[in-house]
Amino acid sequence: MALVPLQKIIEVSEYRLLIGAVLGQSPEWVFMHLPTLILSAEQKLKLNELVQRRVNGEPIAKILGYKEFYGRHFFTNAHTLDPRPDSETLIDAVYKYFSSAEQYQILDLGLGTGCLLFTLLCEFPNAYGIGVDYSWEALQVAKRNQENLNLTKRSNLIQSSWTSALQGSFDIIVSNPPYIATSEQLDASTLHDPSMALFSGQTGLEAYEQILPKLKCLLKPNGKIFLEIGRGQELCVEKIAIAAGLANESVFTDLSGIIRVLCYSPVKA
Repeated sequence: MALVPLQKIIEVSEYRLLIGAVLGQSPEWVFMHLPTLILSAEQKLKLNELVQRRVNGEPIAKILGYKEFYGRHFFTNAHTLDPRPDSETLIDAVYKYFSSAEQYQILDLGLGTGCLLFTLLCEFPNAYGIGVDYSWEALQVAKRNQENLNLTKRSNLIQSSWTSALQGSFDIIVSNPPYIATSEQLDASTLHDPSMALFSGQTGLEAYEQILPKLKCLLKPNGKIFLEIGRGQELCVEKIAIAAGLANESVFTDLSGIIRVLCYSPVKA
């Protein structure tokens, strides 16, 4: 049976990804073989099902079950926030302050897929990390990524509400907490992510209000905090940080020029 006709209402690149998912092949393989590719009736039916899910607004990452982040594949599902290119800004920000050759203790609050923590552990091969998430289901996804990247001996995953189960001190603390106000209207595709990873009260700032006052005591003297924030939230988050005894080191913009990451250190006595 000939290949199902291209659906004009989805991107060609996404169509190739879906064909690859049906055939168990890479998008590159599909691109090379597309002109002569033949699907069986069963494969055609499966492809049409995946295409329809995409047409209905389901993100491609949720359909495929993985998303690329900083050059690596991360498993994702309905219980985790899909890794996003904007969050790669945080990885670049850490590089501005820390050398990949040194040993560090890294903490990730709101682990999700683990894309932040595990990327840092891959980029900083002498580091050890702890990832915290309240969602048991999200931790199961993170565990798959931890095992897939061979990081089980260099990281520990904890189910906890933010810092409540933590002791010790860290060189690097990272977090991409929920930061969307409950009243904000989102694109339908975003709502395939878990609401607890998206929304943070009426102002979108509740997670920062809960996290930031707890971080100074978890930081080593020369440690740094790297926070992802939503568009236009920098001044509000700055007020919370100042009240928590933290000093702003710098801000980092994403590829769209939006302030996306704030870096903090403890205020010196």
